[in-house]
Amino acid sequence: MPSSKVDENIREKFRRSGYTLTAQRRAVLDALRQADGHPSAEEVYLIVKRKNPRIALGTVYQALSVLEEIGVISSKHWAESPIRYDLNLEPHLDIRCIRCGRVSEVPGIEMGDLKARVQENTPYEVTSADLVLEGICPECRKTGES
Repeated sequence: MPSSKVDENIREKFRRSGYTLTAQRRAVLDALRQADGHPSAEEVYLIVKRKNPRIALGTVYQALSVLEEIGVISSKHWAESPIRYDLNLEPHLDIRCIRCGRVSEVPGIEMGDLKARVQENTPYEVTSADLVLEGICPECRKTGES
């Protein structure tokens, strides 16, 4: 989806929510776009801080919270790593490094009709579908981290 279309969708979500797209929230969105994989709040903060040294970590957390509340981003929770944030709200496959916790999207593999098939074969109403593979990222393989 072209960036201008994404921006219009985001502006529309802000209009409907009653929240304002502040400079801080836009900076957090820009950082999420620049980030490699699915960053933690601290990683987003470090990206934003490069351009705006005065920004507080709490401001980044608040912006992430609002962005998630209005449906612009999603968060991924795993017990062993900090919460990770994702701009891609479409069903997709993620892979998480079991050593450093980095999370990336797996390209070229479609989730297909997984949600519909699960719903057809169980009495559950599927409200979200997240699938994560685990492995060791290239950086950890190179360094032999443990």
